[in-house]
Amino acid sequence: MGLLEWLLWTMLAQGSALGTFLLMFIATSVVVQFCAFRFLRFAPRCSLVPDAFVALPTDAQLAHVYEAFAIGGMATWAVTVLIVHVWDLPPRTYLGFAYSCFTGGTYGLGQFFQQYYP
Repeated sequence: MGLLEWLLWTMLAQGSALGTFLLMFIATSVVVQFCAFRFLRFAPRCSLVPDAFVALPTDAQLAHVYEAFAIGGMATWAVTVLIVHVWDLPPRTYLGFAYSCFTGGTYGLGQFFQQYYP
């Protein structure tokens, strides 16, 4: 077992919100890459995507997609942490649930893009 793996499982075993965040971050980053790949293939065919975005080079488009997901992920995390703190909820349960919903929603979005541009 590697050091990072040991660190993640130790943090999770102790109920650390940071451990939950790191584990979900790894899973979400894989799902975001899938969704970004599908979105970049879908974008030129969608009338809702601005022409200025479609005209950008692929690397710039990818950077914008990653920025959007990073901001969305940080906002999801911050709001959930605030809610858990204000209402004194069990942090591991609610943080994991919120980020699982974010990751699942991102995967669903990628599936939507794949459906319209396989």
